[in-house]
Amino acid sequence: MGEAPDPDLAAAIVAALEPALREGAIQPTFQPIVHLSGGAIASFEVLARWTDPVLGPVPPSTFIPLFEEHGLIAAVTSHIVKQACTAALPWKGAFRLGFNISPVHFQDGEMPDLLEDAVNAAGFPLNRVEVEITETAVIGDIDAARRTSDLLRAKGVRILLDDFGTGYSSLSRLQALPFDTIKIDASFVSSMEESRDSRKIVGAVIGLGQSLGVPVIAEGVETEAQAEMLRRLGCDYAQGWLYGHPVPAEEVPALLRARGEEAHDPEPVDFSTNQRLAQLEAVYAAAPVGLCYVNRELRILNANRRYAEMMGRQVKDLLGHKVGEIDPRATAFAQADLERAMRGEAIPPHQWQLPGGGRGMISVAPARDESGELLGLSLVVTDLPPDP
Repeated sequence: MGEAPDPDLAAAIVAALEPALREGAIQPTFQPIVHLSGGAIASFEVLARWTDPVLGPVPPSTFIPLFEEHGLIAAVTSHIVKQACTAALPWKGAFRLGFNISPVHFQDGEMPDLLEDAVNAAGFPLNRVEVEITETAVIGDIDAARRTSDLLRAKGVRILLDDFGTGYSSLSRLQALPFDTIKIDASFVSSMEESRDSRKIVGAVIGLGQSLGVPVIAEGVETEAQAEMLRRLGCDYAQGWLYGHPVPAEEVPALLRARGEEAHDPEPVDFSTNQRLAQLEAVYAAAPVGLCYVNRELRILNANRRYAEMMGRQVKDLLGHKVGEIDPRATAFAQADLERAMRGEAIPPHQWQLPGGGRGMISVAPARDESGELLGLSLVVTDLPPDP
């Protein structure tokens, strides 16, 4: 939210609303939301823009609160919905249009019918309309928000939770309301390249969406590095300047031709954190070779039964201990390899006299996160035949 305008400017903005609606000064713009897997457009977020002949450009952060305060928000929303749907009707594809509904308007029991009327007046399919709300739209009266949400979904309208991660009790809202899509707040995405904590938060939200079977959109994607991190984390969709700024209606057909169009997939493939862990544990348990993972402090975080046998221990006796505590001879070897891995050097396999008896060939590979930061080492140990 921007700073509140002075009283005279606020009064001028409110007075200019009805003429602006009549004269078409408040117009929709369209920002694409794309499939991260291939870049095709899945939907557009519709954003209101207003340039007044006297006041000049009036930002939404200024006019939306004023229209809420003066009971004018329904008129503005209906105008934008009708204008956007009318413009989009001849465009080819099954893309969706997403509209931001203010917290005040979402609590209005008449809002679902007003939205339906505006969409129908344009002849646009109602089942290709999405409503974006923030957590503040449901904090005041969760029961009223649930009734509104149920009415919208009964009409075929999908509900998106915007700016996820910035509220005080987002998890409880996910439980209370049947959201169809989650949007990760841009503040976390924009700092992914520099902040490991931001990457963890983004990854956690994506994993939560996958576990719930709810698609996830990452907002504020500006670089290909961010997009690649999101793809590796399993994010479904992205929105941001990397894929396009908000543009007026006349520029959208060319954007659709350039990027292509592909409808939202309402049933994302579940490859959640739990699924990945189950797959990893199955591979570890069944592998005929010794497998182990150590962090940067050389503490063993995971190991399979074959590796434990090679070390002459049980798996539970390895976890949490440093490599050197299990086999003191390995300390210098592991430390040297860790330092070389941190410098990006290739690590050739080594022969290792195994504590449990016999010889093994150990291969070490660096494990890195989405930004390339070293997290630890993955060790693979294969048996070698005894010396002749």
